[in-house]
Amino acid sequence: MAQENKNLNPDNGAEEQVAPATSNVLNDDTRIVVEARVPAVYYSCPVTFETFSWLEVGDTQEMTFKQLRIMNTKHPRYFTEKWLLPNNEIVMKKLHLDKIYATKVNRSDMKRFCGDNIKDVDELLSGLDSTVKAELTPKIVKYVKDGKIANVKMIRLLEKKLSIELMDLV
Repeated sequence: MAQENKNLNPDNGAEEQVAPATSNVLNDDTRIVVEARVPAVYYSCPVTFETFSWLEVGDTQEMTFKQLRIMNTKHPRYFTEKWLLPNNEIVMKKLHLDKIYATKVNRSDMKRFCGDNIKDVDELLSGLDSTVKAELTPKIVKYVKDGKIANVKMIRLLEKKLSIELMDLV
């Protein structure tokens, strides 16, 4: 998908290079493919006046990085509600969407629960949806029973974020 976009310069007809979406350089003209996660999503850019529509789940539209930035700033709900997903890791990091779309808890994340960094764990849990939290709950209960999570502040945070009672198990 490493596709390079070219625009014709209207002044002299020469081609002007636009950075491919897979490079580390993101300029306002970089084209990004955005995929719908829910049906019937519509957006009109207030700056460029372009209209985008995703009718079915999985539909894709190409937007510029500038349009995505504007959308994320003026209407963040498109991303916080997980209606749309930009198909580019660099864009996800640049717009801080990687935290919103982080849905799986891996082994290194599980090790964080055993540590002392409360703020880090709070950010991790805030980015998870309810189904992932439900899958995580039995693992956390086992960790507390086994004594792997002993920090009282961590246990209180986990109780609050997961809506479970853990202090009985300590």
